[in-house]
Amino acid sequence: MSIVNGNYDLLKKGLDALWLRQKVISGNIANISTPGFIASEVEFEDLFLDILQSGEDRKTINRLVSELEPVIAEDQTSAVNENGNNVDIDGQSVEMARTVLAYQTVTRLIADEISREKYAINEGRR
Repeated sequence: MSIVNGNYDLLKKGLDALWLRQKVISGNIANISTPGFIASEVEFEDLFLDILQSGEDRKTINRLVSELEPVIAEDQTSAVNENGNNVDIDGQSVEMARTVLAYQTVTRLIADEISREKYAINEGRR
């Protein structure tokens, strides 16, 4: 994997989607007591997987990935409580922890790739 061949753009898109997910989860948690509030979620990974599994040629897949943007959608899976709010604090907390770990992983991938690129540019000298 090399940043030069365009994977950097994909990793950046992934970071952007994870950042947006953190903001959305924070907003959900902040509105846990707001009557009628419907939680939101960010869709990205499934959209990316759909592109990869589309059977399109590589050029089309690269174009579709470059156009890919995260989507904010209402959470249709959580039960609505008596005040019309569907924020599940346990679910939101788990999703936030998963998102933080994913964000750390992607940033580490980028740092490692930059380190490898720098090593190659310096012909093995650090």
